[in-house]
Amino acid sequence: MLLTFAEYLGIFAFAYSGFSVGLRHRLDLLGLGVSAFLTALGGGLIRDLLADRPPYALTHEGPALSVLLILTLLALFHRRLHHELESRTLFIFIDAVGLASFAVSGALVGREAGFNGAGITLMAFITAVGGGLLRDILINRIPYLLRGGFYGIVALILGIAIALFDRFGILNDLSVLALFTAGVLLRMWAWKKKWNLPTLE
Repeated sequence: MLLTFAEYLGIFAFAYSGFSVGLRHRLDLLGLGVSAFLTALGGGLIRDLLADRPPYALTHEGPALSVLLILTLLALFHRRLHHELESRTLFIFIDAVGLASFAVSGALVGREAGFNGAGITLMAFITAVGGGLLRDILINRIPYLLRGGFYGIVALILGIAIALFDRFGILNDLSVLALFTAGVLLRMWAWKKKWNLPTLE
């Protein structure tokens, strides 16, 4: 139940994120759809392939229908929602929710697959950033992952935390919810404080 909730929360959040990015790059309707679907489902597809399980997005109707619903609503009402769609703070917050949700779902899938701590962390990272990475490559821009400060770090931290909580037997619904909340807050705080990893000169 918790895994399914995290999965759909991430899908809704990243569908919005993908649509917003496509809108800013003036993509046509097909481009907006591809951007939304890639962002929302790409990371999960890679995750499931690595976990050697049938891709959730291809074996359940919900994921694709969820993206289609968000895409349709945003396309129909984007003029009324123009200010909200252009709000940087709202975009970062919704993207942070998607990031934390998919990091959690990826880590939980890795745990169910019997992966070790490194595998759980890798699954959290790939699920959280995979869709956005594919989207940015398709749009032909430097992936946000590579220039977004603590963006990828948040996913890694959540993956490590879930692996450790599992190791010490304290992983449960409440602790996962606490980690998810902490991940969203950390991402928002890092953005507000403009935290960035150092670069080599």
